[in-house]
Amino acid sequence: MTHSAGEVVEIDLHGLTHGGSAVGRLPDGTACFVDHAIPGERVRVRVVDRRKRWARAELVDVVTPSPDRVDPPCPLFGPGRCGGCRLQHIAPARQAALLAGVIGDQLRRIGHLDVDDPEMIRPHTGDGLGYRSRARFAVDRTGHLAFRRAASHDLIAIDDCPLLVPAARRTLHDAAGGWQGAREVQLQVGSDERAVFAVAPGRGRVTVPGDAAAVITGRRGRGDRRDRPHVMFTVAGRDFRVHATSFFQASVAAAEQLVALVQRMTAVTAGDHVLELYAGVGLLTATLAGDGARVTAVESHAQACRDAEHNTAGLDVTIVRAQAGPDVRAAGPFSAVVLDPPRQGAGPQVIEWIAELAPARVTYVSCDPATFARDARMLADRGYRLAEVVGVDQFTHSAHVELVGAFHREIA
Repeated sequence: MTHSAGEVVEIDLHGLTHGGSAVGRLPDGTACFVDHAIPGERVRVRVVDRRKRWARAELVDVVTPSPDRVDPPCPLFGPGRCGGCRLQHIAPARQAALLAGVIGDQLRRIGHLDVDDPEMIRPHTGDGLGYRSRARFAVDRTGHLAFRRAASHDLIAIDDCPLLVPAARRTLHDAAGGWQGAREVQLQVGSDERAVFAVAPGRGRVTVPGDAAAVITGRRGRGDRRDRPHVMFTVAGRDFRVHATSFFQASVAAAEQLVALVQRMTAVTAGDHVLELYAGVGLLTATLAGDGARVTAVESHAQACRDAEHNTAGLDVTIVRAQAGPDVRAAGPFSAVVLDPPRQGAGPQVIEWIAELAPARVTYVSCDPATFARDARMLADRGYRLAEVVGVDQFTHSAHVELVGAFHREIA
């Protein structure tokens, strides 16, 4: 019997998808994805979208709740509300275990690699709140900062987010409104609690509330509304200058875990030459060079390159502004390649280039298990063994997870 949209059925849930939905099977055997549910629960759901091979359903009620079901800490979490978090109904420790399963599943299913679920590191406090020093907001028609509703392009105005560090929460509360003419606003708050905004303009003249330090970007012009459009982050004893428009990790505690993992897996010694791709403002660069390596760091974003030059001054580092790939002018040989690409991963051209460079070690930092698994398969096909992978629960309460993988070249 096929179950159509609108029907209510009772199903058991057995897994978590890459996007954070629980998954079970309808009585006819069709895979069914359910938000705000937990693997191991028996639930009643209403089918809302029926396709040939899968269905999506909304949670009606929980028949048999998981012992890991908790009250969400944010009043804006839930169906039809803020879509920034997907897992607030699950105890943080169980979230980490489920995300480890997602990483392992992606490596086995997409990467066709024989691996166990990875070790998981949780760098944040037990409740998983108060860790983000960086956030991106949409702007609604009234000029109020907003997040998008779950499974929707609609906006929900906010003036607080419990995932933010206290200084960022205060900044958001004080500057939640008054952004007329802006399309998107990014907030960064440094280790010294100084806040700076990067503002993408929409239509009309952009206004900035109060005395907020902001940089206007995009086609309608660039300019600093206030002096010092940078914040300073202190990670593992090093200070990093980060411009309002430059990328930095969302959490200092998680950044320290990533630095430590890359440091251990890459294991540079004096005289090693490391090629670093997608280097950003030099977070990993400074650590590798500080361990005695000569580092060629490749980054395409102009302002991030300027930040990286400042952050690695006095170290044996060469900053190359370029897109990662075979057109980069960088003379090897390289003992190791370290890469931290955006969510879409490195891709075939970059992976092929890395393999041609033939470093003994490749250390890969990823924020997307699926693209990491794809690239890991390509590295394996080119003679690199995935020696270790560690997950970092950097984005607690969301479905996102960071991971670091160590690849070793197999000598024939």
